[in-house]
Amino acid sequence: MINFEFIYLLPCLISFIASIIGFFAFKRFAKTISIASSVLCILSVIVGFWEPTVQNNYLYVDNLSKVFSLMISIVYLSVVIFSIEYINHIENKLIKVHQYFSLLNIFVSALFASVVLNNLGLIWVGIEATTFTSALLVSTQNDSIAVEAAYRYIIIVSVGLIISLIATLFIYSSEKTLSIFSLLQLHPTDSIFLLGSLLSIIGYGTKAGIFPMYTWLPDAHGKAPAPVSAIFSAVLLPVSLYPLIRIFEIFPNYYLSLFAFSLGFLSVATAAIIAGSQTIYKRLFAYSSIENMGMSLIGISLGTFGLFGAIILIFSHALAKSGTFMLTGNILHRFKTKKIEDVKNMINLMPKTGLFFFFGSLAVTGAPPFATFVGELIILSKVIQIYGYITGAVLFAFLCIAFLFINNKVISMVFSESDKKPFIESKFVYIPMISISLSLLFLIAIPFLYSFLGGIIK
Repeated sequence: MINFEFIYLLPCLISFIASIIGFFAFKRFAKTISIASSVLCILSVIVGFWEPTVQNNYLYVDNLSKVFSLMISIVYLSVVIFSIEYINHIENKLIKVHQYFSLLNIFVSALFASVVLNNLGLIWVGIEATTFTSALLVSTQNDSIAVEAAYRYIIIVSVGLIISLIATLFIYSSEKTLSIFSLLQLHPTDSIFLLGSLLSIIGYGTKAGIFPMYTWLPDAHGKAPAPVSAIFSAVLLPVSLYPLIRIFEIFPNYYLSLFAFSLGFLSVATAAIIAGSQTIYKRLFAYSSIENMGMSLIGISLGTFGLFGAIILIFSHALAKSGTFMLTGNILHRFKTKKIEDVKNMINLMPKTGLFFFFGSLAVTGAPPFATFVGELIILSKVIQIYGYITGAVLFAFLCIAFLFINNKVISMVFSESDKKPFIESKFVYIPMISISLSLLFLIAIPFLYSFLGGIIK
C-alpha cells in the first residue's frame, strides 16, 4: 500500500535506481542521471519535512531522521554537480566515469537508508554497505598510494564494523529485539546492554574517525578525489554517529556517557596536536574532521542541550567541510601540489577559491559567526555544567590549538606572496562557495531547528 510513509524511502530508492541505470543501461548519461537523482532526492526530503513522523516495523522516522536526510541530500547534490568537471581532471582512473557516479549514488543510497530504518541491525547493514563503494571511490586515482590508502581503510573500518556487529548481537541478546521503537519502550538496564552499547561506541566510532581507530581517515582523505573527501567528511562520518544517538536515546547511562565523553575528548586533543605537524592541506582538514566528530560525540554523550549542540555542529560542519574539501580540488588542479608550503597567494591567483577557502577554514574550526561556533559553544557550556570548569578549560584550550594550527597554515596559503600568474578559475567554484555560505546562513535556522527537535532534546 502506497501512503505518505513511502516518501521517506524515496531518496534511498531514487539514488539506488540511478546507480543501477547509470552502471548497466545508460552509461553515457551517468552524469545527467546522477544530477536528476540528487535533485529528486532533495525535493522528496523537503516534502517529507511536512509529513507526520513514522514508527512501524520497518521505519523509524522522527524529526532527527529528517534533519540527517536533509543534510545528506544537500551534500549529495553539491558533490554530484562538482564532480561533473572534476572527474575529467583525474588521470589514470581506476574506475570509469559512469562507475564513479554509480558508486557515488549507491553510497548515498545506503546512507539515506541508515537514518530512516527502525532496526539497529539494518542500520549496521546500511553503514557497512558504504565500505566497499567508498573504498573504490578512495582509489579512483589509480596509483599505489591511493590503493594502499583504500586497503588500510577497508581493514581498519571492517574491524570497527565487526565490533559494532558484536555490539548489535549483545543488544539483541539483552532485549530480544533490535527495533528502535520497541527498545525505547523497554528501557533496558542490564549489563549486557551496557556492554553492547560500549562496543557500539568503539565500532561506529571507528567509521566516524573517533580515537583511537581514526588513522584511516587522514590517509583516505589524502588520496581520495576532492568530492569524495567532501562527501566522506560531511555525511559518512556523521551518519556513523547516528546509531549512537539512538543508543543514548534508548539507554541514558552514566558510564556509557563517560566512556563516549572520554573518547570524544581524546579525539579533539589528538587532532588538535597532530594538526600542527601536517604538511598536506587535505590531511590538515582530515584532522579537523576528527576534531569535529570528537566534539559531536561529546555533545551526544551529554544529551539534552549537548545533543542539540552536536546536531548544530554536525549539520553546519557538513556544509562547510564539503565546500572546503571541494575547494582543495581546485587548488590541486591549478597548483599541481598537495603540499601546504607550495601553495601561496591564492587571494590574488585564485580570488574566489582563496577567499572562500579561508572562510571555510574559519567555519570548520568554529569561528564566529558560523553556526559551528554556536554548536561548539553549547557543547562546551554543557561540559562545564557537568564536568566542571577545569575540564571545560582544557577542552577549550585544545579547540583553540586546533583553530590556531589550522588557520595559520591556511593564512599562509591564501595571503602569502607568490610570483605565479593568476589562474583561470572553474565555473564550478560556485558550488563550494554556496556550501560554505549556507554554513553561515544556517545560523538563522537554529531557532527553527530547536523548535523542530524539541521532542528529542528535552
